[in-house]
Amino acid sequence: MHLPASHQNENLYAAVLRSPDLNKADSGFVTILDKNNKVISNIGGTIPVYSNGTLQPMAQELQILHNPHDVCIDDDENIYVAQWASGKVYPYKFTRV
Repeated sequence: MHLPASHQNENLYAAVLRSPDLNKADSGFVTILDKNNKVISNIGGTIPVYSNGTLQPMAQELQILHNPHDVCIDDDENIYVAQWASGKVYPYKFTRV
């Protein structure tokens, strides 16, 4: 799992290049961790599930992203996601709602 990451406030935003492992192209998502390193959300990915305190495997659920490679957060907490090998698309901007 490839996880370039950005910090914003107390959260860590990381790109998951491929899921559930590196063998599946076009299967990425963005994961968000809180200050305790607990996954709290996945943009385009499955809902994070913990069993007995252990994070269960996660994977792409919606093909919003293909191969996210980097995540940046601006001062308004908008999320910008750059992708690798994704048909030369511009970075996506996810606006906080």
